[in-house]
Amino acid sequence: MSKSRLIIILAFIVIAITGCQSAGPDGERPVVSVSIQPLKFFVDELSGEMLEVNVMVPSGASHATYSPTTGQLQKLSDSGIYFRIGHLGYEEAFLHRLAELNPGMAVLNLSEKVELIRGEPIHHGDHVHEGGIDPHIWMSPAVIRNLLPVMRDAIVDEYPELEETVRANYHNLHLQISELHNQWEALSGQLTHDGFMIFHPALTYLARDYGFTQIPVEREGKEPSPATLRRIIDIARTRNIPVIFIQQEFDVRSAQLISEESGAELVQINPLAYNWQEEMEQLLEIFKNHLQ
Repeated sequence: MSKSRLIIILAFIVIAITGCQSAGPDGERPVVSVSIQPLKFFVDELSGEMLEVNVMVPSGASHATYSPTTGQLQKLSDSGIYFRIGHLGYEEAFLHRLAELNPGMAVLNLSEKVELIRGEPIHHGDHVHEGGIDPHIWMSPAVIRNLLPVMRDAIVDEYPELEETVRANYHNLHLQISELHNQWEALSGQLTHDGFMIFHPALTYLARDYGFTQIPVEREGKEPSPATLRRIIDIARTRNIPVIFIQQEFDVRSAQLISEESGAELVQINPLAYNWQEEMEQLLEIFKNHLQ
């Protein structure tokens, strides 16, 4: 029996024993589930933390390979809404069983509201597969600014008693994100360099929306071969790439070698950080310091 199937079976046992509730264990706040920590930030900000938010991928875990625990699946079964990113690895593996876990839950796939980016074609001998969809939609203020009204309306529809709080908080949060969007747009017209390298291509939507060039080190989820690594180092030198980003959950060695050989500065970022606004502001400062 596979690990994922065992987890689902254990989750059903827990649910059968405890029963499905519309609120969290404390009996006070309704439960909402989200794919990743940044979505928890938006729900917390909109609701004034009047909702208990269950995060399916914890900090430091890979959203491509993570297997939710029975506790997380229990919380999912208690949730009134599930905000999903769409196209994350764990979602593809587990979320087709949502109807079994919680048939009454409202499921909002945020990727359906976004112009998505597909990966490069994958060559297999005599044929080519279409590249996979890049899931990192939350790493662009332009995308989040458009998704925020969708999240607001979903919360108000499910929890009308929170409408006044949510609408007031939405106004303030939307202003802050719009200001951040404007700062990124202004930066894109002031650049000496427009290219950066990144180990895992998590800034694809940011690059598209604000005119940057992202050069990934990792391809198709695989570490670069020695030959590929040498080619990437040559690109970094030729294009005078000023910065290489590495996420905290990845092995730093390949990126560190590129940094040492090319002179580009290695900078750690955390696309799965809870405080999305703070992370995007810090990233903006890094771009100002290295690409202007």
